[in-house]
Amino acid sequence: MKKNKRYKLLIVFMSIILLCGCWDIKDINKRTIPLVLGISKEDGKEYKLTLQIPIPNKDSKISRIVTGKGETIASVLGQMRTNSEDAVDYSQIRLIVIQNNLAHNQQEFKGLIKFLMDSEEIPSRALVAITDENVENVLSNINDKLGVHASSIYDYFNKGAGWAPEIFSTPIWEVYRSPFLYTRDIAVPVVRSGKDTVLIFEGSDILKKGKIVERISPDEYQLINVFQNENKKGKGKIESLGFASIMITNSSIQNITSMKGNQPLVSSDLNLKIHILERKEGITDHMIQKELEKITEKRFYHILKQTQRSHTDIFGFGQQFHHLISYHELKDWRNEYYPKLRVDFEVHANME
Repeated sequence: MKKNKRYKLLIVFMSIILLCGCWDIKDINKRTIPLVLGISKEDGKEYKLTLQIPIPNKDSKISRIVTGKGETIASVLGQMRTNSEDAVDYSQIRLIVIQNNLAHNQQEFKGLIKFLMDSEEIPSRALVAITDENVENVLSNINDKLGVHASSIYDYFNKGAGWAPEIFSTPIWEVYRSPFLYTRDIAVPVVRSGKDTVLIFEGSDILKKGKIVERISPDEYQLINVFQNENKKGKGKIESLGFASIMITNSSIQNITSMKGNQPLVSSDLNLKIHILERKEGITDHMIQKELEKITEKRFYHILKQTQRSHTDIFGFGQQFHHLISYHELKDWRNEYYPKLRVDFEVHANME
């Protein structure tokens, strides 16, 4: 009899131990999973956070917008979690849209990026974008577009190579790292809500040591992408030359670097393969090739002059001089070497 009691007690004890392992289980059906986070600051005081949350259904074409305000971003995130009917899982956030008044404040922006990077809830691979518009309007715009998928804002940056070579994406970790780089600056895409589409790409804000110093157009950034050895970014680009329209089907670039005293030199050849989509009567292949070469070279020298004036190496030329300039001297690349950089840039357009 006593032996049976011991067995029963042992079974009860083991059951308690095993059941305790499931006490903190989080049912996925009881989770709220926001994909996009919008951040702004109103009147320079309170942070305003906006979440775009897809509502699970058969087609997943519905989403809702949730907003909250507070003195710190962490407090607003906590407040949203407290007030939500389900558990809020921030680990699936894919895109963070920051309003320009916050992004253009260097101290605030650096603090924000550091918080996002240090956060254990928000993934550092989430993409960053800037908007001049009210960030709540940008996120709400998706609900006004009939038939648009709830994840459309994030999908906008992931169309796949060749479909929209002007568009690029910048993750949080890359923005966080940029102030520590001596020889390369980065860009953050700028978007706004579209009238007939979810988003419109307006260009790129250039970051120098965590500070936005200027904005460039989508066409200009596509050329920068090519210099950063992302040749696939040039593929699929359609150019209007006035008397003809062409598609760039492939691109490659070759750079040769050298030093003449303290002046860095780059000899650069960009090869473009093109396909002619349409042309006016009497326009020859040769005329189209020469016009494209002229436009591309003019565009390059315009950006180079602009960025040399602001000491902002968005092309990443400095990274090509690591073998010619000592590490100690590269710390002064932006101020001492980049303004003196001479680039002999030639474009060679060929028919596919």
